[in-house]
Amino acid sequence: MTDEQGQQQPQTANFISETLPAGQNGMEKSQRGTVLVEGMGYAVGLIWQPLQNPDDPIPEVRETMESDEELDLYCLRFSSAPQYGLGKKAMGHKEGEPSLAAAVAGALSDQSSVCAVFRVKEGWWFVVIRNDLILSEEDVLFETEEEAQKAFFSMMAVPDWDKKIAPPEWGVEGSEPGNLPDLVKGIRKVRLVEMSAAKRTQILLLLAIAILGLISGVIYLVISLWDTVFTPPKVATIQAPEVVKPVEPVPEQAKPWEKVVDIDSFVGRCWNYAYQLNVMTIPGWKLDTITCTPTGIETGWKPSWQSGSRLTYLKTALNEYKISKVDINLDAEGKSATGRITWNDLPVMASVPNMESAQLKHDLNDIIQATNLPLSISEENILVPPNNADGTVPPNQQNYRAFKFSVASSYTPWEWREFFNKFSGLEMIKINYNPDVDSLQNKWTYEGRIYAK
Repeated sequence: MTDEQGQQQPQTANFISETLPAGQNGMEKSQRGTVLVEGMGYAVGLIWQPLQNPDDPIPEVRETMESDEELDLYCLRFSSAPQYGLGKKAMGHKEGEPSLAAAVAGALSDQSSVCAVFRVKEGWWFVVIRNDLILSEEDVLFETEEEAQKAFFSMMAVPDWDKKIAPPEWGVEGSEPGNLPDLVKGIRKVRLVEMSAAKRTQILLLLAIAILGLISGVIYLVISLWDTVFTPPKVATIQAPEVVKPVEPVPEQAKPWEKVVDIDSFVGRCWNYAYQLNVMTIPGWKLDTITCTPTGIETGWKPSWQSGSRLTYLKTALNEYKISKVDINLDAEGKSATGRITWNDLPVMASVPNMESAQLKHDLNDIIQATNLPLSISEENILVPPNNADGTVPPNQQNYRAFKFSVASSYTPWEWREFFNKFSGLEMIKINYNPDVDSLQNKWTYEGRIYAK
């Protein structure tokens, strides 16, 4: 569609649906949800929706999934028009399976609007991308060529396509044949994740924490009553007043929990940057581990080609994905590159501990047993201020007890936020994301400490 000056105007999914011939939306479609591309299974037939809040996508995705009990998988696609796709195990979709529509959209990211049909072993796969949005009703696996041809030519009623992909024998003017394996080769995968498992884990965490809170209250009440009944009253003694010389006060050191980074802000910042870095496609480079700390995010890239992995490609990709303030360094031999984004604007807060060391250790162990989480804990002493370089102890040094925890998980920082916010005196140290880990269970690693009262 063009305006009076001949400039192209954006098309929306609603406009496209209204221009389709009668009967297209009711066309019978295959319920098979997986196709093989050179031996790798890809999910097709997803329900695609625009993402309104990329910084906090989980509540939005969860709300949509709860409208249909069969929806149990989702994936997130970040581009100039962020989206999320929803899948169903009933259609054959699997957790960890990449989306074929997202892969094609990533491969053709320089084309805003694409209408394509590909011959696959399972039938004919049809996909439509309009203004960088994968259309919800047009990620379809048809059983017959006739069905696919009818859907493709119906979509040709909509003008202004940047690319048309169709078999040459169809005789579509301006179209070109598509080689699906070559098209998606090397493209970063957008994989399906199970929402129900995350919800179950959060419920278990909340339930375990609630039970532990009740147990702690009962123990505290029993101890208080015991002290009241069996502790003999203290007899006051009168002593002669001492003459005390005035002592110069030593400035009190700030307690370590008085200025910890706000957890929600830290989790949101880490998730946003980690996902953007993960979906970037950089010719000749492969993403390494991403590490988030309260002061910034660090990552690295390794060459995926034997030669030709240039620093220019990294900087160009960062500019295209609008990731700014990245300090990029290439090693002398050109075999690796590192990047860091520094931030100092995360809000800080006081999070005062409310449990004694023994009770905190007991509660953490109970959570491990109740939820079967691979949570490791260790006791540590935090010295404030730390010892001097020569090993001597500075004046007015305080020793604080804390429990350091570490856990590897498949769940995102947003899904772990409920656990972090349940403990007063909790300080986040580090969040790692490793895209090379084969097992979904260990892609995210969380480290922090909980101070004792």
